[in-house]
Amino acid sequence: MQQLTVSVPDNKIAFFMDLAKNLGFSVQHAPKDMLTEKQVEMVNEARKGIKDNPSSFLDWDDARKMLKIG
Repeated sequence: MQQLTVSVPDNKIAFFMDLAKNLGFSVQHAPKDMLTEKQVEMVNEARKGIKDNPSSFLDWDDARKMLKIG
């Protein structure tokens, strides 16, 4: 069996899910906020950087003061 990823507009998801089920396909609805493989890799690299060199990151209070909110 093979898997297929399909992008479906939000306003058509219910119709598409019903259609796929009626055609006899196995349907799994992935959460919208699921990370791609590249995004997971980037998050893991950032975590490793924090773990390996925590002093290279700013304290949140200091970083917040540097933000220009206007």
